[in-house]
Amino acid sequence: KRKVVAEKYFELLADVPGLDLCVPPSNIKHNYAYMPVVVDPDVFGATRDDVFEALAEQGIGARKYFYPLTNSFECYEGVFDPGKTPVAQRMAQNVITLPMYADLAIEDVERICRITLETGRSR
Repeated sequence: KRKVVAEKYFELLADVPGLDLCVPPSNIKHNYAYMPVVVDPDVFGATRDDVFEALAEQGIGARKYFYPLTNSFECYEGVFDPGKTPVAQRMAQNVITLPMYADLAIEDVERICRITLETGRSR
């Protein structure tokens, strides 16, 4: 069931400039546990936070994945320099996980994608 949900996300979002989805290669057995999307705000026209807020306004719970970055926690101040992990910082600022579960209706996936796409166009 999650594969069907994931395939709908891939169909609707995988070719959108500024959105990067982890579409599994055909030779990989995927578990379809999460739907992470990397948002490039310069290309997409909206940030991960814009998408997060637009979904939340419609009662849809997404997650800011890898956020906040662990090495930026106060308890690690002076121990780890977040500036030394620029790729991790970029992911912490730009990755959102969209709702993903077996009983998620395809109509809801379409709604989530529509809101996401409208957010990119409206900013």
